[in-house]
Amino acid sequence: MLWAGVARSAQALGWQRYVAVDAIAAVASLARPGRVEACAARHRRADPSLGRRASRARARASYREYFRTCLDLMWADALTMETVRRYHPIDGWEHIERAQEEHGSGIFCLAHFGNWDMAATMALSRGLALTTVMRDFSPRFFNRVIVWARERRGLEVFTPGRAARGLLHALRHGRFLALLADIPEGGPTVEVQFRGGPVLFSTGPASMALHTGSPLLPAICYRVDRHYRILVDAPVPPGTVAEMTQILANRLDALMVVAPEQWYPFNRVWTDEA
Repeated sequence: MLWAGVARSAQALGWQRYVAVDAIAAVASLARPGRVEACAARHRRADPSLGRRASRARARASYREYFRTCLDLMWADALTMETVRRYHPIDGWEHIERAQEEHGSGIFCLAHFGNWDMAATMALSRGLALTTVMRDFSPRFFNRVIVWARERRGLEVFTPGRAARGLLHALRHGRFLALLADIPEGGPTVEVQFRGGPVLFSTGPASMALHTGSPLLPAICYRVDRHYRILVDAPVPPGTVAEMTQILANRLDALMVVAPEQWYPFNRVWTDEA
């Protein structure tokens, strides 16, 4: 009931729903100056053209965007699928159609950038059957709420311990996978160059693409003014798992420049960070 009430209130407020969460984000930034400074340093490393003042501004913007993303998980719950299709476009749909025609499935691979929950809602609104992995986190009640919210929209959710068999089964039965590669939840990894330094990426997406023949599709979902937009890139060409994962990292890095403040480097990113 509380969830539905917040969703309806956010819908009624329109873009003004961000006023309160922007204030909360500003307070959170002021309360943790050390963490904001670390976030700013990561933005500077990813974009060396930034000065200290600009990087701090971008760090604060990242906090603001992340809080907005969290609110929009509930806001999107009150959207009809018709509204999602009408106002939130997907660029690169031809890559999805080709994956359906030639393979019956595909693997969307995203980074911790923008709004991955809205990406799922937009894909579901176009009739795609979608499966993902979500780690358990604390508090457990909040964890259950997030799983419930995602599943009620039609998303199939696996925990990391049940993921391997479930994801392969999903691909073989015509479902698309939606996976986050840049902060592995478990399983094998490989070090790639990403955002200006060495990062551990999950090898799961590339391994499953090679094993099943399903295309690996780099994608991002980001907010533009009052709407969300998905960009789907061309499939990563076949190669070794390490080669494909590095190409995936390169493609995601290139896509993310459209809205750099919607990257959330709040915690350690690179393996060589102190």
